[in-house]
Amino acid sequence: MPIIYKPGKRRFRLRQTAGDRIFGIINIAVLSVLTLITLLPVLAVALMSVTPMSDIQRNPNAFLIIPSYFTLNHYFWLFRGSSLLAQAYTVTTLRTLLGTAGCLLITALTAYPLSKKYLPGRNKIMLLFFFTMLFSGGIIPTYLVVSSLKLLNTFWALIIPSLLNVYNMIIMRTFFQGIPEEIDESARMDGASELTILFRIIMPLALPTLASIGLFYAVYHWNAFTDSIMYIGASRDLWPLQMLMREIVIMNNTGEMQLGGAIRDPNRPSTSVIISCTLIVSALPIMCVYPFVQRYFVKGLVVGALKG
Repeated sequence: MPIIYKPGKRRFRLRQTAGDRIFGIINIAVLSVLTLITLLPVLAVALMSVTPMSDIQRNPNAFLIIPSYFTLNHYFWLFRGSSLLAQAYTVTTLRTLLGTAGCLLITALTAYPLSKKYLPGRNKIMLLFFFTMLFSGGIIPTYLVVSSLKLLNTFWALIIPSLLNVYNMIIMRTFFQGIPEEIDESARMDGASELTILFRIIMPLALPTLASIGLFYAVYHWNAFTDSIMYIGASRDLWPLQMLMREIVIMNNTGEMQLGGAIRDPNRPSTSVIISCTLIVSALPIMCVYPFVQRYFVKGLVVGALKG
């Protein structure tokens, strides 16, 4: 592709050939089709959740129903008579907030000393962390450890076993290594401790990386349900939202959940509508948070990955 430079202007302009334009059109067309394929199921579920039952009964087998009018009665019914959904929402929200904050704290406290060249045995410690990425103890040993710590059927079983992700720790450590050591040395000369340097100097500089890693942790905690199956079991008061969704969507267990009140309620929506409303309710918070974190996402990963 030839590059044209015009005197008197401080910018280069790329002249596209016919092949470049054709490639751009094909690229846009393919990405548009893939985007449509991705968004179509989401749109179908969203429309199902706000479609009145009369429209659904007229088109029971339709994949995409355009409602005659929009209604939120299904959501009101879902939250009206049962405290189980509200309790699951509360557990998931607390788990996401506390889990993300705890994971970021532990990740930073682990990555910061490992980023210092003067730490004795730094390479050996990193080798141990890296070994855990390749080989894990497995489900049964992990369950035995959680059981020995008396965490079974407690809220902390959803947070403590997953406080540190080695991959995220390596990203943060790589970013810390790129910060000039003169900043630390000048702070020490002023009498600052290591924790003061970390939380008042280093952490503000690492906001893009913290936002990216925090998004990873938040999405993990919001969507996780495997640890709930292993550690919580039948204690429904501690079920997160994804565990309740599993019962509704996969097990098709809407009657026993008693969502919305009485099982024989004449205003009770169909199972497909209950599933659609539950899916939207569970995905909406992450969908709302992601646009505010997206601007830090790519920048944080690139900053933490290029320097070694």
